[in-house]
Amino acid sequence: MHIALAPFGLKTGVSEDALLGASDRFEEEFVSKQDGIIRRVLVKDNEGGGYADLVFFRDLESIAQVVEAEQNSDVCSAFFSIMDHDGSHHTYEVLKSYEQ
Repeated sequence: MHIALAPFGLKTGVSEDALLGASDRFEEEFVSKQDGIIRRVLVKDNEGGGYADLVFFRDLESIAQVVEAEQNSDVCSAFFSIMDHDGSHHTYEVLKSYEQ
């Protein structure tokens, strides 16, 4: 399993409510249709200005397929358009997972 961490801020004038609505649409219309995505978590830092999307993927090939599919998706464009970010993400391989 791999995790992609994509940090971002919101563009000026975009509310957190708008982010949540766009995130729900992104989840329903794009993420839920991607076979290689296991789970997605939207997080906010404690200072209130930074956000990140944590996406759990089955494997590295799934990440590449999803990144390619994002390029031709209107719902992805709409979601990304409210973000202040450079489009980069960090990828991590899960070495071990602990459940409580």
